[in-house]
Order: sequence, then C-alpha cells, then structure tokens
Amino acid sequence: MSEDVSGGPGPVPPEARATDRLPARLTVTDPGVRRTRALRRKLLWITSLRVAMLLVLIGATAAFTAGTSYSFLELVRNTLTLVALVALVPAALYFPAIFAAKSIGALGAIALVQVAHDCIFSAFLVAATGGTGSAFTFFFSITIVVSGTLLGRTGTIVSAALSTVLLVCLALFETGTLPAPPPLREVLGPVSVESVLYSTGINLVAFVSIGFLSSYLAEALRRSDIQRERYRTNLEDLRQLHESILVSVESGILTCRLDHRILQMNRAAESLLGLEFASARGRNLFDVCPDVRAPISTAQHRFELTRRRRDGAERFLNVTVTPLLARSGEMIGRILVVEDVSTLKRMEVRMKADERLATIGKMSAVVAHEIRNPLAAISASAQMLSMATGFREEDRRVLDIVVREADRLNLWITELLDYARPRKGDIVWLDLGELLQQAMDVVRGDPAATRVEVDLRAEEGIRLRGDVQRLHRVFLNLGKNALEAMEGGGLLAVRTWTARDDEGHWAVVSFADNGCGIPPDEVGRVFDAFYTSKPRGTGLGLALVAQVVEEHGGDVSVTSRPGIRTEFRVRLPVS
Repeated sequence: MSEDVSGGPGPVPPEARATDRLPARLTVTDPGVRRTRALRRKLLWITSLRVAMLLVLIGATAAFTAGTSYSFLELVRNTLTLVALVALVPAALYFPAIFAAKSIGALGAIALVQVAHDCIFSAFLVAATGGTGSAFTFFFSITIVVSGTLLGRTGTIVSAALSTVLLVCLALFETGTLPAPPPLREVLGPVSVESVLYSTGINLVAFVSIGFLSSYLAEALRRSDIQRERYRTNLEDLRQLHESILVSVESGILTCRLDHRILQMNRAAESLLGLEFASARGRNLFDVCPDVRAPISTAQHRFELTRRRRDGAERFLNVTVTPLLARSGEMIGRILVVEDVSTLKRMEVRMKADERLATIGKMSAVVAHEIRNPLAAISASAQMLSMATGFREEDRRVLDIVVREADRLNLWITELLDYARPRKGDIVWLDLGELLQQAMDVVRGDPAATRVEVDLRAEEGIRLRGDVQRLHRVFLNLGKNALEAMEGGGLLAVRTWTARDDEGHWAVVSFADNGCGIPPDEVGRVFDAFYTSKPRGTGLGLALVAQVVEEHGGDVSVTSRPGIRTEFRVRLPVS
C-alpha cells in the first residue's frame, strides 16, 4: 500500500483566534526623553551654524583685506582671523560633547557654556572692529535671541546680563577707565567719552528690549510646546484607542482609498481574508484579493466570498462596502466590513433539513400505518405456510425469501422512522474512549471483520455530554461501513484527540481505512438520505450518522483517496 494508516491522524493544531491576540502597543516616548532630544537637535543645529559662520568670517576677512598694506587694516585682519580661529576650535569640540550628553541637565550646561562662549566671541569681534561703535554689536543681540531659543527665559536673562557686562567693560577700556588687555590694546583707539556713552546707551537699550522680547517669545514658545505635547499625547491616546477597538472587533475591517490602495486592516480581516497587513499595505486591493473586484466594480454594497480554513473546511464571508468620508463629507475611500457567516449558513442548512424531516415524518407515519401492518401479516402467513406439511423444498425456499425480504423492508421502515423522528434521548456525561471500546468490540465480532485489523487508540480522559445509545450507533455504523469497504481485508484505524479553533473546544474521532474508497464525484453525497452505492443498502446509515452528530452540536466530514485511504472524522463539542 502506498500509505500507512496504522498510525492514524495526529492531533490537528488549533487555529489562533485573531481577537485573542493583544494589540501592538504604540511606542510612547517619555516627555523627558523628548525634551532631551529636542534640545540636542537645537544644539547641533546652532553649533553647525556657528562653525559655518566662523568659516565665512575667516574667508571674508581674508578676501576683503587681501593686498592691503595699511597697517591698521592689517592689524584688524590679523585680530579677526585670530579670534575666529580661536573660537573655531571649541565650536568644533561641542559636537562630541553634545552626542555624549545623556541628560537634559548636561545639555543645559553645554548650552550655558555656548552662551558664554558666544558673548565673549561677540565682545572680541566688536573690540576688533571699532569698539562700542562697531557695526557688529548686533552679534550680542543675536546671542540673546539664540539663548532664549535654547534655554528660554533663563537663557535670555543670562545672555543679556553677560552681554551688558562685556559691552560696559569695552566702554571702560575705550575711555581708559580700565586698562585694556594686550590683545585689545592696539585695536581699541582713543574715542571721546560722549561717543562711547552714546553707543553704549543705545546698545544697552537694545539689549534690554531684545531680551524682553526674546523672553516673551521664549515663554510663548514654551507654552506652545506644552500645548503641542498635550495635543500629541491626545492623538496617541486616540490612536491607541482606535487600534484597541479595531483589534477587539471580531468582524474584519479593511479601509482603502478611491484608487483601491489599502490603508488599514485589523487582525480579524487578516485572518478572514488570509492576508498580512505588513505586505498588503499600500497595494491594490484587487491584486491581493481578486474576488472582490467584480462586486466592488459593479457597486454592490453587500456580497459573499468563500474561503478555506486551515483544516480544509469551507468558510463563508459576508462583505459590506460603505463609503469612507472626509470631514467635509467628501468620499475619499471605502470601508469593507467582513463577517464570518459560516455558522449562519450551517443553521440555514439545518433548518432546511429540519423542514425536509418534518415532511418525511408525516409521510413516514402514513407509510408505517399503510405498509407495516400488511407486511407483518404477509411475513406471519409465509412463516405459517413454511411450517405446514406437504410443501416441497423449493416452495419452502421461496417462502423463506418472502420472510427475509419482509424483514428487510421492515428494517428499512424502522430506519426511516428513526431518521424522520429524531430524538436526543437521555443526555448524560460519558467517557468517549469507553464508548468507542464498546462499539469496536461489536465491530470485531462481526463476521466481516475476520480479515480486518481494528486498531483503536483513544486519548484518555475525554468526557462529553451526549446520548449513549445514539452515539454508540454512530460509531458502530462508521465501523461497519469501513468493514464493508474492506472486503478483501485491511486496517481500520480509530483515533481520538481534542482540538480548539475559533468555534470552540472539540473532541475529534477519526475512522480511517484502506479499503476501496469513495469516488470523488460521490464524496459530497454520502450523507444524503436514500443515497447509497451498495446493491442492498437503504441509504440511511450515514444520513443517520450525520443527523445524530448534528443533534449533539457537532459535525462529520469525509476525505477519500480511492484504493488508498478513506477517513470519516466526527467532531463533538466538549462542554
């Protein structure tokens, strides 16, 4: 044989429910970390700008004073170049310090050092270009504004105060009130006191005004940052709520744009449609799910799809399409709501079956009344005649045929009544392994089982609620059905296990044989009433099996490879 069924089928791994998976948490950065990152970005930007400015200053000084022989301009050029070069070294060293700093306190200290550095550089630049009357005194103002941007009100006050002190010191150097240091002694020429006082006063007023304005703007910027942070936090909360709602909804939800590019999809939609959002996002819906093209293109608002589950069972999906609207009311896309209606479909099938059973039940009552009584009379009369004397042996054989066929017809009517008038009987707790053992003992005692090996391996401890007599008959019918399929001998492997899926917890019983099998075109009809491929079959055995299993809340399925392996699988709910 090409396939060994002795081991039987193993337990089927349960499907994970999409709604059991927790939503992926959004990454929420600590506010302190965000402030540290923001300050680091500002420091890096300002440091880069400072280095670029110093390089431009050096280049411009060299360009504008090139070829001059006037000693004072030469002195100024040398002083400016020296100051710029000296300032360039610490400006470049700020980069590793900024990257090395891990806390907002360390970055704040670096910012204060930069403020002091910029104020001192501005003082040297002003001193080298004419003192308090220099056109470069606006560098102090720029430093005050930058300090407010970096450190808020504190930075504004510190930079304004330091700029004032340095400018006053320059004024005192110019008037001779204080002796100028050697680097500045040669570039600071004699200036009248009135001119120094006027320039200093104008600049001090500018420092105070700019400091006040910068402080106000810095405070406004701080409040704006706080408000923006509050809005951002609210947005993250809303996004988290949106994610949680989408994940917790059992229905699949998929959104796409008007050009059918996929925008969003929850995990239920991934599970139902067999897609992965990571690979489907941004792709055309018709490319990843081609069977929705026709209904959406024809503006159908509701349609059905069919999918296969991992266990091979058919799944029916109901898809509802609604417009995705912008705040203005304009349609910007579509929302697809996908629902699994497989259970409803099965209920519809059961309802139709119940309707047919009701009709058959009425008919069976008439059949029982009109046929059974005359049949009993015919059988009794034939038996009496066969016991009388004077009959030849050939006549007795004919009478035996009449009795046997009457009994067969009576059995058919009994099965028809059982099928037409279903009942659950006494529902009790039962041990599945023990019930199967009893049924298989009967199967082993059947004369047709002389050349068949019945191998039962039942998982221990499986208990469920059901009608012992009717379930015993189910397993007996499946066992004898397998015997009839293995007239030349073979192996009947009976296995049990438990499994979970999105519909519940199940006890699974498998009957696998290596008999003649079922033709592919007949597999879907084996559970239909009155359908049989046996010359003397009633066509009600497997129909009764399916009926009893469904009455217990389960289902039965069959797979077959003719001549190799046929398996009937019964699922019963475990309470």
